[in-house]
Amino acid sequence: MIKRNVSAAISLGVCIVCSLALAALIFTMPSFFGWFYSALSGNGEREKAVIKTVVAAFYICAPFAAAALFMMIKILLNILNDRVFIMQNVKFFRFISWCCYAVLVITAVFGLKYIPLFVIAFAMGVVGTLLRVIKNIMQSAVELREENDLTI
Repeated sequence: MIKRNVSAAISLGVCIVCSLALAALIFTMPSFFGWFYSALSGNGEREKAVIKTVVAAFYICAPFAAAALFMMIKILLNILNDRVFIMQNVKFFRFISWCCYAVLVITAVFGLKYIPLFVIAFAMGVVGTLLRVIKNIMQSAVELREENDLTI
């Protein structure tokens, strides 16, 4: 139990750091990515179009990322409070997986303008599907726990 709590606490810390990084990027993304990409590629019209595409995709995806991070924090807080196999966590996993699928669609559409975004789309498809599998396992565990609670 101690190791589980330590692991959950570390994961919670990572989620909080990621949330802070996302918040910082929301305010600095155009200048940060513009500087980064220009340093690698130059400053021509093609580079400016790529910067606009990636920044637009980021801002459309940011609310889904923020929502997913918020749900992960809620799951981890439930785990730290020994509320693991509950239907609320199943709903959180479902919601996070739909956030991943939303980012998949958005980055796939923007990938038509900037092909490397397809890598993110693929990754979100894998992560979203993995989360659906975890959600199904959690849902089965919740149902078993509820069934066992009714057994005398």
